[in-house]
Amino acid sequence: MVKLKISLLIILSIFLLLTVYVAIGASLIIKPAKAFSANLKASAAAVQTKDLNESETKLKAAEVDYQQITARFRLISWIRFIPLYGAYVSDAYHVLNAAGDGLATGQLVLDSIKPYADILGFSGVETQLNIQSAEEKIIFVLDTMDKISPQLETIGRSVAKIETEVKYINPRRYPQSLFGRPIRSQLASAQASLVAAKDSLANIKPLLTLLPKLLGEPDPQKYLLIFQNDAEMRGSGGFLTAYAILETHKGKITPLLSQDIYELDNLFGKRLPAPDPITKYLPLVYNWHLRDMNLSPDFKVSMDVFYPNYKEVAQYKDVNGIISMDTQFPVDLLKVLGPVGVSEWGTYSADIVPECNCPQIVYKMEDYATRPTYYIKANRKGMIGPLMHSILLNVMNSPKKLWPQFMEIALKNIQAKHIMFYFPDDAGMQQVAENFNATGKIKDFDGDYFHLNDTNFAGAKSNLYVNQAVDQEINVAGDGTITKTVTITYTNPQPPSDCNLESGGLCLNGLLRDWVRIYVPKGSELKEVLGSDIGPTTSEDLGKTVFEGFIELRPESKAKLIFKYQLPFKQASGQVYKLLLQKQPGVKNFNYTIKLNGQEETFALDADRELAW
Repeated sequence: MVKLKISLLIILSIFLLLTVYVAIGASLIIKPAKAFSANLKASAAAVQTKDLNESETKLKAAEVDYQQITARFRLISWIRFIPLYGAYVSDAYHVLNAAGDGLATGQLVLDSIKPYADILGFSGVETQLNIQSAEEKIIFVLDTMDKISPQLETIGRSVAKIETEVKYINPRRYPQSLFGRPIRSQLASAQASLVAAKDSLANIKPLLTLLPKLLGEPDPQKYLLIFQNDAEMRGSGGFLTAYAILETHKGKITPLLSQDIYELDNLFGKRLPAPDPITKYLPLVYNWHLRDMNLSPDFKVSMDVFYPNYKEVAQYKDVNGIISMDTQFPVDLLKVLGPVGVSEWGTYSADIVPECNCPQIVYKMEDYATRPTYYIKANRKGMIGPLMHSILLNVMNSPKKLWPQFMEIALKNIQAKHIMFYFPDDAGMQQVAENFNATGKIKDFDGDYFHLNDTNFAGAKSNLYVNQAVDQEINVAGDGTITKTVTITYTNPQPPSDCNLESGGLCLNGLLRDWVRIYVPKGSELKEVLGSDIGPTTSEDLGKTVFEGFIELRPESKAKLIFKYQLPFKQASGQVYKLLLQKQPGVKNFNYTIKLNGQEETFALDADRELAW
């Protein structure tokens, strides 16, 4: 008994000594670690403000801090081989390795930027590039594609090393939160973000081979540009309202045709019977028109239906690709460009006008295209091609300092699915676009999944004003059973429009008749639906289980729809919970709130987003 007490006393003494030793070692690291973090943030902030010299200065200061941290960490690094404390010290070891690789990656990025700093809008570095005309800019972009590809590959390998180091850390070793700050979820999210960054960089090289071809280098390319009116939502974006044919050759864009979709539908005639959702929710419509063929939330699936039927009646039957666009992209470009004139169509801007409390370009397009008149307007929506041609010409002839903003706008609009691509006869191009998340694909996912899809079957442009708030409460029972309650709140704060056809009013805000679908993991079981005008409806589509609802929302009112369902799998104790949220093409960045086991995260869904707790 005495020997046991002595043994326990010795173990306790060693534990206390080890605790004190680790505490002292950690205290020596805290100060340089804080300086390291501050300098890294300052370096990243300087990149955001386009100050290359300041970013490099702060990065070098962070390197000095890092050397100090690693020197002091050696005092306790051997503890990673000892039980109890060893796992946490080992995690710190991997974090340090990742930080070292991160510094190297940061320097690689800055070195890669330098030759093109002027083009990218950075101050402090003169690249001596004298590029003025649109043609020179396009030629420069095309010529530099191959040059930057090897640098991006090197950066990609460096990011992969960081991801490998961080992957060794087990988030389940750490508490959900500490001092009110989430710990485990941040670690899991950081790991998921690094995987995503590694995958994105791996897809950059194929993307660089795609861009020259898109711009018509070396051969001319024809594209069908489809305008999806996001003021009237449909499955894969907005209502198919107009289209244009654009030709690109060595960066030069030439509009060949611009027409109202109704012109095509008049030729298409009554060829196909309408599918069930249209006959059920769209009154007095019995045939499937081209303008209604984007019912699927997956853009490729919708275009697989639309394109063969389009070719039956179109003047330009074969195109190299289809590009879809809604109002957000031209609005964002005009915010930077200012007003742009379009021959025979007037001037367009992003200024908010009182007539609709919306951007002037949106009001002007809707006013010309949809306001009732006592005479027949020819090609009511034919401004799309000339408008985009004029905007793109202004972009290409803009000062170099604006180029980074235009690149950022394009990337954000692709991520938010305001721009999407479809290549019907080029599987390679389609795969590259898909890897870059530019095709509106409904993805497979190993974990929880959620996609909300709204379809406006009323005709009014009320989606211009309707807002949503999506709340998801996730409850995990003791046996791992997962039950979710999803509450969708729809609000239309604007007064109604004059929708009387005889008075000639512009009907922008009327009754919203909304077919609502939520896509969840296949095999999920619906428990309850509240607030829907139809009974519980379950189906399968695109490898998911689909729950349906239907609501009517009037101007200056609110509606709430609640789905309660059980997931088809269970959550193991200590397992990281993963959730993929996929944004509907064309919709605004609506607010989402996710609650899981007492934790809460709120954000605007501006792109597909993966969460982990």
